[in-house]
Amino acid sequence: MDREKNQIQQLLCTADRNAAVHGLNKVAALNAASGTLPWSDMDNTDQAYLPTVGRWGCEWPRGSKSGYSGKCNHHDQCYCNNEVLLRNNFDLGENGIILNNNTIHNGIPFLKYDLLDELVEVTQVGGPWLNEHPLPLPTWAPQPKKPLEIPTIWQYEQLATQIELQVQKLLEEHNYNTVGNFLALYQGFKQSGCYSLKDFFHSYAPPITPLHHTCVGLALELWKRLIQLNDRFPGLTDYLYLVSCEENIETVDNYALLGDRLDAVANSLEKEHVLLALRVEIAGRPGVLLCDPGYHIGRVITVMFDQLYPHTGWFVQSRESHAQKEYNYAFSTQNSKFVEWTEHNTNANGIQTRNTALIYIERPYLTAIDVTERRNLVYNFRSLLSRDQKGHLKAGIYFKVKENHDEFTIFYQDGGVKKRLKYNLATFLYPERIEETTMKIIRECSNQLNLPEDALEGILTSLAELFSDHSFVKQLLEINQDINNMAEDN
Repeated sequence: MDREKNQIQQLLCTADRNAAVHGLNKVAALNAASGTLPWSDMDNTDQAYLPTVGRWGCEWPRGSKSGYSGKCNHHDQCYCNNEVLLRNNFDLGENGIILNNNTIHNGIPFLKYDLLDELVEVTQVGGPWLNEHPLPLPTWAPQPKKPLEIPTIWQYEQLATQIELQVQKLLEEHNYNTVGNFLALYQGFKQSGCYSLKDFFHSYAPPITPLHHTCVGLALELWKRLIQLNDRFPGLTDYLYLVSCEENIETVDNYALLGDRLDAVANSLEKEHVLLALRVEIAGRPGVLLCDPGYHIGRVITVMFDQLYPHTGWFVQSRESHAQKEYNYAFSTQNSKFVEWTEHNTNANGIQTRNTALIYIERPYLTAIDVTERRNLVYNFRSLLSRDQKGHLKAGIYFKVKENHDEFTIFYQDGGVKKRLKYNLATFLYPERIEETTMKIIRECSNQLNLPEDALEGILTSLAELFSDHSFVKQLLEINQDINNMAEDN
């Protein structure tokens, strides 16, 4: 145990040095003393209002942080090595470009991110990886983000309104997709010639692409889209940052009491979710603005320390015939460096359940891709979903990853009614045998996913091939279980 602790400390020191390079090279604050934006330039003619107040890119070489040389240990002829792995990144482009396009607005410098890969480059690092550990260790920036000081509530309302519009456009225009990265992992594994998925997983660089966004990609995409608000709210995007979320916590209060000592227990954290955050002070009152497109939330979430307006409070996230889901966000009473996210579910029989997750808002999260996106790759539940602007699910597919099980559910809108059907993926290995009525449903769902008509059929065929590879499925579930075992003490 002592040896492992020493190893963690050494690796975290390396991570802190990386964070100092990648996470903290920001442009000087707009007002170094206070962090205040020049709000006097704002338009005050609109009828200001705050609407709605009231889970899962770029590549960089991993190297051998885990002590793994990049060579597969199972076969002399295996091609599972760093050179092959880095070459099999699906031609998404080389990383390593340092963003230099600083812009001057009214004589004030601020950082303008033009491309998603550049945003990743300046905000993300590779986390340290312990020997035999299933995931890299999560890493945060050494210092917290300064709050954005906003003089009045109505000015915050205007800002929140504009951010919320971008959130809703994002939900409508981008699917939530944990199927694409799943297939990319499998394709990369097969192309590598490696026999051990665990070895391949250690050197694999999870891609972030516009068509395959999980919570990580959606949060980064939203950050990129908010650049356009810099003209109206100069320097806004420099105050934004990614925050990590831990779900399925058994002892919420004990976890919250860790505070900035999360690094000490980093080897038991999986950090399975990511949000976009903005710390604010509204007329001197502290709070945080959260955006969570990964959980299909079509609103800005305002969390005020005093829980007074514009604090969001409880809201209904989804309401269907079989269940209702409500969310609430509030600063932890144990530690204000965390926001408690409470989920209240009521099923058709009136049975209620409640779950709580913790969002660490104090410091920017630097390993959203290397830890959270990587963790998602081997999770045993996958989905491809389209949403409307309010985050309501319109169409999609979802399934569990299980051995000797290939059933999936497809749902779509038919005359305003949501229909759900179950099929077996193996059916799509022989498309000529599929009934025309089934193909019509597949094509309609593909259209409602905003995909080409035949795209969903191709995805299902690729999934059928993946599930027929029993060795891959077995190895993937073993890694998933290793991660679950690691995090069970949370």
